[in-house]
Amino acid sequence: MRSLLSFLLLLTPVAAFADESAAPASPEKNGGPQFEISTGVEYEEGDYGTGTEINILSAPTSLKVATGRLQLVATLPYRRVEGPSNVVPGGVLGLPILFDPNQPQSDNVTREGWGDLEIGASYFVPSKILNMALSGWVKLPTAENNLGTGKSDYTLGAEVSKPLPGGIIPFASVNYTLPGSPEGYNLQDSYAATGGLAAMIGSRTQAYVSYRYADNASELVASDQRLITGLNSRLGKAFSLGLYGSAGMSEGAPEFTTGLRIGVSLN
Repeated sequence: MRSLLSFLLLLTPVAAFADESAAPASPEKNGGPQFEISTGVEYEEGDYGTGTEINILSAPTSLKVATGRLQLVATLPYRRVEGPSNVVPGGVLGLPILFDPNQPQSDNVTREGWGDLEIGASYFVPSKILNMALSGWVKLPTAENNLGTGKSDYTLGAEVSKPLPGGIIPFASVNYTLPGSPEGYNLQDSYAATGGLAAMIGSRTQAYVSYRYADNASELVASDQRLITGLNSRLGKAFSLGLYGSAGMSEGAPEFTTGLRIGVSLN
């Protein structure tokens, strides 16, 4: 069976390792590297405790390569942000937004362009007790129009899951982020944790629900707490489809997020 993590890495939001919705199973054994490309659209909205509505529309494109116990993923989003000019999407930090202290807070403006390139790797740890993976992620400063901090950020993570009778899979993950030091920002190391349940609905569709807490790297924004749910489905051998959404449970989270992802196997 295709691994649960590879199934979800293709279909979850842009910062897959920072915003994972489920956890790994054993890697799929195959005779060579497996390639998948995905794209989609994600929309999130909220005031994040600022009193000003902020809307972020993202169109991420991801390429995944899986070989043996190793998986590599690269994601580049195109983003459109409506809100104050000092709002910066959080990216691999695992948070929806940051505030650029070098920019004055103006009335709402619309900015769009390429976001930061995010590159991640995941290694499945051999274990007969739990499904386990260790991951690393780096965000490279490729963003346009003040849609990034201009510095690289790094995230380390671990994910575990345990298939139970009846097809129920509890899972949990933890991530630790070391942000760069952009001029004027006062960012600190932060962490995020996720826990939830996944279950197969039929032979090709999986449903999941999880709770996620993300500490904030900036004192200017509250923590991000949200409830996440979604469906992932395989459409034949080559295509996959994911639908997901979240509801914010803290001031620092978006009021809601919704997204769609489509994946295509290149093998």
